[in-house]
Amino acid sequence: MGQLIRILILLAALWLVLHFVRRALRRHQRPDGDTSSPAPAHMVACALCGTHVPESEAVRVGNRTYCCEAHRRSGESG
Repeated sequence: MGQLIRILILLAALWLVLHFVRRALRRHQRPDGDTSSPAPAHMVACALCGTHVPESEAVRVGNRTYCCEAHRRSGESG
């Protein structure tokens, strides 16, 4: 009976070691292919308020950029 308990304890210990090794290996694996996260957008500052917006969403007038149409109008008038 004592030997059966010893075998069960050894099997449980072996299972725990394998479990933690597999878990550690999974954590360090790199994902294959594309990570599906978009490339970071180039940010520009609004000439009126200084808020940074993606360049693709900015309103451009000459060499100045604005965060929205209302700031473009305010910037041009004053």
